[in-house]
Amino acid sequence: MRYLIVLAAMLLALRADAQLERKSQWGARLEYVSDTLISGCKVLKVTAGTAVALKLKDNDVILKIGEASLGSTEEFMAEFLKYPPGRQVRLAVMRDKKRISLEAKAVARPWETDDNATVLYDEAEYKGGKLRVIINKPFKEEKMPAMLFIPGYTCNTIDGLTSDHPYKRIVDAYVDAGYVTLRIEKSGLGDSKNTPPCEACDLMDEIENFEVGLKKLKSLPYVDTSRIILFGHSMGGIIAPAISARHQVAGVVVYGTTAKSWFEYQLEMYRVQYALAGMNPIEVEQSVIEQYDLNYRYYVKKEKLEDLAKDPKADSVLRMVWSYDGKGKIYSRNAEYWRQIQDYPHLENWKNTTAKVLVQFGESDFEAFSKADHEQIVNTVNHFHPGNATLMTYPSTDHYFAKSGTMQQAYDKFASRKIQQLFDEYNPEVGSSAVKWSNGIVFGENGIQAAEKSWRKLNTERYPGKQDDIAFINENEGWYVNGYGSIYHTQNGGETWEKQLEKKGTFFRCIAFIDSLRGFAGTVGTDYFPGVTDTIPLYGTTDGGKTWLPVPYTGPYVKGLCAIDIVGELFINRGTADYKIHVFAAGRVGSPANMMESHDGGLTWTSRSLDQDCKMVFDVDMFDKNNGIICAASDEDTEKSNALILKTSDGGKTWKKVYQSARPFELTWKASFPTANVGYVTIQSYNPDPNVKKQRIAKTIDGGNTWSGYETKDGGKSWQKVDLGKACNKIRIYKDKSGKTYGYAIGVDVMKLD
Repeated sequence: MRYLIVLAAMLLALRADAQLERKSQWGARLEYVSDTLISGCKVLKVTAGTAVALKLKDNDVILKIGEASLGSTEEFMAEFLKYPPGRQVRLAVMRDKKRISLEAKAVARPWETDDNATVLYDEAEYKGGKLRVIINKPFKEEKMPAMLFIPGYTCNTIDGLTSDHPYKRIVDAYVDAGYVTLRIEKSGLGDSKNTPPCEACDLMDEIENFEVGLKKLKSLPYVDTSRIILFGHSMGGIIAPAISARHQVAGVVVYGTTAKSWFEYQLEMYRVQYALAGMNPIEVEQSVIEQYDLNYRYYVKKEKLEDLAKDPKADSVLRMVWSYDGKGKIYSRNAEYWRQIQDYPHLENWKNTTAKVLVQFGESDFEAFSKADHEQIVNTVNHFHPGNATLMTYPSTDHYFAKSGTMQQAYDKFASRKIQQLFDEYNPEVGSSAVKWSNGIVFGENGIQAAEKSWRKLNTERYPGKQDDIAFINENEGWYVNGYGSIYHTQNGGETWEKQLEKKGTFFRCIAFIDSLRGFAGTVGTDYFPGVTDTIPLYGTTDGGKTWLPVPYTGPYVKGLCAIDIVGELFINRGTADYKIHVFAAGRVGSPANMMESHDGGLTWTSRSLDQDCKMVFDVDMFDKNNGIICAASDEDTEKSNALILKTSDGGKTWKKVYQSARPFELTWKASFPTANVGYVTIQSYNPDPNVKKQRIAKTIDGGNTWSGYETKDGGKSWQKVDLGKACNKIRIYKDKSGKTYGYAIGVDVMKLD
């Protein structure tokens, strides 16, 4: 589909074992502007690389690079990429109506990294040269499913996409679910060498380009070649079926594409976009009619552009509307690229695709605007291969996967160049639903089970440290808390979050809910973390988190809490089975050790000191109202502390020591009981001696009465690796009414097991 603004390359990081030489990083978004006063590339956003080194500013207009004048952003990038890393770059720039000169050395592109995968930089042969290939390989050893990503029509690199870029979000969704992903540069882009310029390539060249990518993906020894997904966005939705019609793949996902001839599509696109731009209905039709003859002559009758442009009126329309450069390019690509789309057998390709097909349509997409086209793809596939194709629609979602409102709102944001806002409004349902569908395809009947074994990162507000606790009452509704005094709420399984509270000076450490209305949030208290001033240990809500109030209690002063556990006691209430709710809260890290408890669903609370039994408490896990354990430490001084586990059989009135390590510098942390008898407690050593093992686990097989210690001597390499981000504080595993397992983990990131 046609982009109205071109985004310049923004690059991130890489590995240093690639054979292709690294090229220079630009690092700013650009838009070409031209009027009677000035022509050049306007800087929309400076982000990194050479643009930063040059000290460019947003809204600067680049007039020249070296001695070269500029007719488009593509011309600028072509000139810029002639400068290898370290070479001096000189720009003529208009800033605040003054012409200035900027100089700096070109900065090399950094190597891309991924918290959940190894990033491998490779290459593939194409038309006598080499294309850059970027592979994200999850931290697994077995053969894995894979996804080939096929972007839209623009000649922009796919190397070093920022973490908020919609393409990177799709790639990350697949990587986080355990898929190898492969991106291959279009000809002439990125580090590619001795290949034709992207702008000069036609559609057949581009199809061949991505066939090379598929061949490369199938050659990787760690890829299960029977489980490959193609993901095509926009024009990628035309290229993907061209490939799947000739090559065996498991599934094809396309988003925001067309099934029409280009002659029809282009006329209808302008009809839609002119109306969104504010033209009245008469003006819209007059503008479309004005273009009708040009479209027919070029796309259907195959007349040459230069012949059409001999008419001054036609030349004006071609240049103003079709971005004709007078040199054989329209919309910044070889004009033949677009005419080949007119003649290409799109529906025939879908007919010949035997793979399963997912067609995604954003209801606010003002570029691939036709839901009927997306339905036509589904109908065509299902006509020849019944049941193979599925349509998914996404309300308020635009061409760039952003949940940006109505089609008019989406258009206005894009036309106003609010690109960052669109990035921020990414709809995670696009990626997550594509991954879930793909799991069902590549794993067959076990697709749901496979998805259950995959953790993926949810889209949450950035937090620099380790966040603390998360709780769900069902598969859709939950809350999480962190040290910023923030409480977040979701009603769609974590896909989107609403901040319900931000309380400065409060460090929320734990959270638990009885039902959709009643919940509790515990704080760590003062004198442990800097900047914490809140002395209230526990807050409660009775309206689902809309308001939070301090919880009154009787008994010894509680300085802070680290964990909350809720248990239900079955009883007969007037002839009907019901539950009496018991709530236990315990803490804290840094001492003192206390417990709070309520036996009437949180209406009244009492506290008790645990200082005679331990000095720090990190977790509480009650099996019922009487029996349970706490994870503790023997001393408030970490240097003297042993890891300690205590068990109660009288509801916390007394505690029995059931495990104590003999090693100093040790604390317990969190507990998990997958069954009534089998349980685990994590143990962390803070011993500065590098030869002392830092990770241990205590295990019980008799319901917590006796414990044995286990350790890993290789950082967990001998265990099955599960990536939960840079740090994880709490894991919650649940079962829904059907018995399906799902879960959440919280740390630096919020992760979902679904």
